Amino acid sequence: MESNLQLPLRGIIPPLVTPLLNNDSLDLEGLKRLIEHTISGGVHGIFILGTTGEFASLSYKLREELIEYTCQ
Repeated sequence: MESNLQLPLRGIIPPLVTPLLNNDSLDLEGLKRLIEHTISGGVHGIFILGTTGEFASLSYKLREELIEYTCQ
């Protein structure tokens, strides 16, 4: 199946670690600071749940929360 979707990906898009308070809760304040710091550094985007590898050990609920919070 061929897709006509062209994504405007360009520039620097670094992977971010997922700041956790424990195994089942996000450090939302830490995540906010990390996102703001990274974006203020001039990157073109951020890559969550990617190449840092922790996604495999996070619950579906935690991954969903991370995605929702990051998109805000």
